[in-house]
Amino acid sequence: MTGWLILMGLALAVIGILWLMRFPAKLGTFLLAALVFGAAGYAWQGSPGLSGAPVSTEPVRQPVDPGLVELRNKLFGELTAERPYFIASDAMMRAGKSGRAVQVMLGAVHNSPRNGSLWAWLGLTMAQHDGAITPPARLAFEKALALWPDHPGPVFFLGLAHIRASDFVEARRWWAKALELTPEGANYREDIAQRLMLLDRLLAQAGVDPETGAAAPTREGGIAPEPPTSAR
Repeated sequence: MTGWLILMGLALAVIGILWLMRFPAKLGTFLLAALVFGAAGYAWQGSPGLSGAPVSTEPVRQPVDPGLVELRNKLFGELTAERPYFIASDAMMRAGKSGRAVQVMLGAVHNSPRNGSLWAWLGLTMAQHDGAITPPARLAFEKALALWPDHPGPVFFLGLAHIRASDFVEARRWWAKALELTPEGANYREDIAQRLMLLDRLLAQAGVDPETGAAAPTREGGIAPEPPTSAR
């Protein structure tokens, strides 16, 4: 019904304009014929009897994992000058404004360009905003790895980005390296080890050798499960 009301209003508006502009009758007839032709096409192809559907403009809120925040604090420290950037980025994510979260982290690396933790979180935030590890996100991770080559933080979060991209084999490679870089007495070593163990179980259930990333051989009397995409 809404469609017909709009068409009627448009037709009346055109008639009023033609009258005010004192259009010649013949030209006015052509314009009105065009309107009628358009209305007929709308009635044939469109759905004039349906009411208009409102379009939602609400941002999609993205929950921030408290366990991940805790691990980030363990890896990068809590009482640091960089932490306010992390908190602001988390707040933007919770509000569904991932683009703003990226802007926060871009400002962070601009102010502290030699800090690997900020570059790593920028890469993860970009990947979450874009839904994939895009070239800008990859460049941010590469910068973090170049600045802090012996720190497990950038390596771990690059692996997490691969997890979110469903590239579990590549994620396993980075998480194994993160565990290798983690000191024995570090308070976050168990967190990384547990996540790596769960990932290994997932790969094994999918028929993939966690160490090599190769598809496991078919079991006797059955078919091996479908491996993750990157292992095919």
